[in-house]
Amino acid sequence: MNDRDTPDTSTEDGTGHAEAASPALLHDLPFEGPRWDPLGQEAEEVADAPPADEESDALSLPPPADDYGWPLRFGRQEATILLVAALLLALVHYHGAQMWLEPRKQLFGWFAVNVLLLLGVPALLIHFVFRQRLSDYGFCIGRADIWGKYLLVFLVVFIPISAITSRLPQFNGYYPRYFYMRADHWLLIPSMLGWAAYFFAWEFFHRGFLLMGLGRRLGPIAIFIQTVPFAMTHFPKPELETYAAITAGVALGLMAWRGKSFLGPWLVHWIAATSMDVFVVFWPLR
Repeated sequence: MNDRDTPDTSTEDGTGHAEAASPALLHDLPFEGPRWDPLGQEAEEVADAPPADEESDALSLPPPADDYGWPLRFGRQEATILLVAALLLALVHYHGAQMWLEPRKQLFGWFAVNVLLLLGVPALLIHFVFRQRLSDYGFCIGRADIWGKYLLVFLVVFIPISAITSRLPQFNGYYPRYFYMRADHWLLIPSMLGWAAYFFAWEFFHRGFLLMGLGRRLGPIAIFIQTVPFAMTHFPKPELETYAAITAGVALGLMAWRGKSFLGPWLVHWIAATSMDVFVVFWPLR
C-alpha cells in the first residue's frame, strides 16, 4: 500500500504541524491523575509508574480486558467468596433451627449456628486459605471517626422508626423473636446478649467477608452486591422490613466501606433490633 492509499487521520494545529487523531473509543484513552471516587475514599494517585519520556508518544497500556472491553478484575478469590457465601447461607437456612433443644434454648442454638457458620467459617477461610489478615476484612476499629458519625445519624433515624413500626400489627405480632420475654421481662438481658453475638457474625459476613472481600478488586460496587443476599435473608420477616433492608443494606455497606470496619454497622443493627423488642414488650398494643 502506498502513501496515497493510507487514510489521512491527522489534523493541523494551526502552526503547520500535524497532530495524531484522538482515539475513537473512550477506553483507549490513557488514565491520568486521581481516580474518580464518588464515595469519598482517598484518591489513588497513579504515581507508581515511571515518568514517560517527553519525546515519546507511547501511551500507557489500558488494564487487561476481555473481548467486550470489560476489565478483568474478577479472580478466583472473589469467586470463592461468593460460592462459600451461598453455601453458608443455605446451611443456615436449612440447619439453623435447633429443634432438638428445649423450647427456651432453641433461639440460642440458632444464634450459635449463625456465629459458627457466618463468622467462624469465613474467618478460618481468610486466615488459612487466603492467607490474609482479618483486619483487611473490617475486623478492626478502622476509621471510628467516620463510622461513629454514621452511627449517631442512623440511630437518630432508626430508633424512632422502630418505635413507629412497633405499633403495626405485623411487627407487634412478629417481635420479639424470643417471645418468652413477653411474660418475663428479665429475659430481655440474655436475649440482648444473644442478638449481640448473632449480629456480630451477621455483620462480619455481609459487611466484612462479602463487602471487603469483593471490594478489594471490584471497588464500591461490592456495596450493592452484598445488599442482595442481605435483603433476601429478610424474606421470612414482615414485607415492609424486607423493603427497608434494601436501603439499610446500602447504607450500612457505605458506612462499613468508608469506616473500614463492620463494627459501626454491627452496633446500628443490634441497637435498632433491640429497640424494636423493647418497644413491643414494654409498649404493647391494647
